[in-house]
Amino acid sequence: MKNSPTKPELIVLNVGSQKDDKTRGHNGPCCRPHVVICPGSGEKDFPFPDAETLTVRALARYKKKLAAARTEKEKADKAPFDQADGEHRHDHVIGIGVKRSHVFDPDFGLKSLKIPQPVALIPQTQESKDDLIDGTLFVAAGGLAGLLEDGKYDAIAADLFDDYDDKVAWARKNWPARYQPAISSLSDQLGQIRQVYISSLPLTMDGLRSQNPGVSEGSLLEAAKHLLGEELQQILTVLKIYTDPFGQSRSGKYKELEAVVFAVEQAYALFEGCDPANPLTSDDVQMRLKTRVFGVGNVFLARFSDQGPATIPGTRGPIGAHALEVPHNERNIIPIMLTLYMHEFRHDIFHDVDGLGDELTQVVSQAIADAHEKGDLKLTRETTSLGRQKVPTVQLLIKAFADMIGEVDADTSGGVLLSGPAFSYNTLSTFSAFNSQRRGIFNQRKLLRTGSGYELKKTSSGQVALSFLPHPPDYIRAFIIAAALDEIGFPAEAQQCRKIADQAVGKRNIPEFITWDDVNGTKEKRGPQIKIAVEDLKRVAPIVVKALIRTPLKSLGGVSTTEIINWTPKSQVKCDLLTDLLMHGKWDLPTDKGDIHVTHVIAACTMAYWGLCKSGMHPRDAAEMVVPGGLNMILQVRKRIEELHAKALAAEAAEHAQTHANGNDDQVAGGLASDGAGSDADSEAEGDEEETGGDAGTGGGGEGGGEDHSSTTPPAADQQ
Repeated sequence: MKNSPTKPELIVLNVGSQKDDKTRGHNGPCCRPHVVICPGSGEKDFPFPDAETLTVRALARYKKKLAAARTEKEKADKAPFDQADGEHRHDHVIGIGVKRSHVFDPDFGLKSLKIPQPVALIPQTQESKDDLIDGTLFVAAGGLAGLLEDGKYDAIAADLFDDYDDKVAWARKNWPARYQPAISSLSDQLGQIRQVYISSLPLTMDGLRSQNPGVSEGSLLEAAKHLLGEELQQILTVLKIYTDPFGQSRSGKYKELEAVVFAVEQAYALFEGCDPANPLTSDDVQMRLKTRVFGVGNVFLARFSDQGPATIPGTRGPIGAHALEVPHNERNIIPIMLTLYMHEFRHDIFHDVDGLGDELTQVVSQAIADAHEKGDLKLTRETTSLGRQKVPTVQLLIKAFADMIGEVDADTSGGVLLSGPAFSYNTLSTFSAFNSQRRGIFNQRKLLRTGSGYELKKTSSGQVALSFLPHPPDYIRAFIIAAALDEIGFPAEAQQCRKIADQAVGKRNIPEFITWDDVNGTKEKRGPQIKIAVEDLKRVAPIVVKALIRTPLKSLGGVSTTEIINWTPKSQVKCDLLTDLLMHGKWDLPTDKGDIHVTHVIAACTMAYWGLCKSGMHPRDAAEMVVPGGLNMILQVRKRIEELHAKALAAEAAEHAQTHANGNDDQVAGGLASDGAGSDADSEAEGDEEETGGDAGTGGGGEGGGEDHSSTTPPAADQQ
């Protein structure tokens, strides 16, 4: 009894219920600041509060701070924001407001002031009459004081919001047309939140003033700014994520971001089932896209920050663009790291294609259940302990993979299908690097994690529902990637992936179980540790992977993911060719090896770095050799794509013009024929024949006439 869990005994799995799980944050030991390879958690819309609501929240926050402060004896008689009057003079704040240009705008200021004239019936001293002095001074000064008070809040808002607005204004003038809807949305969002903030400042000060009599106005203002800033922190953080890309682009310092965005854009084009060089205006591409319903499409914004690699799918926010978080510490090695962004790209697809996430969850869950029922999945343990309960292991596996579906799908359908074996090398080396950063690679015996966490949430029925955190532990993640390599025809590379995983976790540390702990538990109250046999996870991995990439999906127009994108032996041949060039310091792309996509280049960058390290070169020297060559190759691919786009668009325009001209010629020819044949007929009959001739001409020269667009299935994806 001493070691039994203190949480409610009955824990339910709720298999198939994923709505809450997909939007939760990434708390607990599974997530680290620099390995957030998962979707962001932006809301569907920015729920801006009105000024009154924001003020109420800010003052409620203040009351909590005040109560906490008063529990400390040394501050029992003093409010937390009480400061000396000399510290924050009110006239100093007004002085800032004077700098606001609109205070002195003649159309806004003096013309709007209505100065009352003295009424003749009111008595006035002779002295004031002689000196022409009345109360105008006080009226004018009072009016200016009010105007300056208004400007004070505008100045504070300017300090907070102008930087965001400046970046958006610059992007509106300088960024391509396809980004403009997102830019306009950002501008609208910023305008709304600025107005709410300005309106909330005086209201919050009024509330603080009533609770802090005698405290200076300056102190009250600082307190109000602090409280409102805390309330708006989450919203401002999201706005910063979306506006920083414009600022970093304007600075001209972060050209590496162009490579990141180009890579994910090309991955997106490949997912659309077309050659990236084929403009999206072409008829066949447009028809193909009708098989998928995109929420946002191919619009990506990337910034360097202290977060990531991570993504915020655009379908989870009002902006209309996918946001990519690129860690600053990857800036100098971006070409080597870009295979990881194929994983991030897949998160955006997972959330952007209507119904894809839910359908994949159902497909994987059913595949595991069917395999177990048919005897294809034989487990080492048919039941698993869950505290005092025993649950069917197959149900626990279904629940685990349903909760981790986004990450598993991103590894397989993103990382592996777009960069092949290179993704396994990159993932294993990156995880090992992150896990050893504090102690050093030679002081860290275990380079891959073998545990993760789960959360417990009480349901309305009083039961406790379990949800696994979204990331699979590193070690078993390697075996999922290996299963994907097996599935697409790279068995040798798959086996090496497993061997390297064993090496990374430590030959003497290979676990028997993968464990999950209650991330919200305390010493006094926590859920039970969940232990699933490693062997069972290894056995189920191929079933999960095959279901993910081979199952025809309604959300994809009735085709499977591998029919749209796939890493084939032909892809690997091109990757190997580029790898050899990079390892020998050669950057020119071949022109006689078929299409070279950016996916081939980024995979080659990883393989070249790995190969140079394996050849005995110092890792820093290897990176310095690969990175400039990789960036140069990416730029060459982009130049080729842009040239092909331009040619294709010009050809389409010429064809359209020719079709239009042919249609006019047919109309003219039809009219002339009518004139000749109907010379003896009356005018009404002649008019009828002209109209008929015109119809015939249009029908013969119409755009796309006779083309069969009944088939919407994209060609098998050997495009790489």
